[in-house]
Amino acid sequence: MKRLILSVVMTGVLGLAAFSLSNAQQSGDSPRGRGPGGPGGFGRGGVAVLRGVDLTDEQKASIMAIHDEQRQARTGPPADAALRRDLEAEVFAEAPDAQKIATLQQQLVQAQSERLAHEIAVQQKVAAVLTADQRAKVRERLSQAPADRRGGFERHGADDRRPGDRR
Repeated sequence: MKRLILSVVMTGVLGLAAFSLSNAQQSGDSPRGRGPGGPGGFGRGGVAVLRGVDLTDEQKASIMAIHDEQRQARTGPPADAALRRDLEAEVFAEAPDAQKIATLQQQLVQAQSERLAHEIAVQQKVAAVLTADQRAKVRERLSQAPADRRGGFERHGADDRRPGDRR
């Protein structure tokens, strides 16, 4: 019974780790952190969603100030990065502790939730700087974004192969 529980937990953790890794690669993570200027942006969606929106100089300055304030408030790497490393280290330990894995998994989910809440707060501040027409243009741009931009699936030709896939 213990082996069954351990294998179910480890399968879940490995699935979460694989999903996190693939999500990090798709969202444009870089050595300095996520998105433009590091953590706190929405990866490709941070400043990039404002491309094509005619911003006044005052709006540009306000948005830059919001992002600068957010960058200065950071105190090092995101908490979820250290938790992810600890979780992976425990999963690959000689004798993994299922309880410790479950605790680290819960802590990682909480840290990711807090980071997302912070990112949303920054985006709300940016949205407040925009006019109604500018927000509408951003929404239109987001609705026209390719499905795979956010990690979704879409067909790639008659045989569903992506460039570089082998058969």
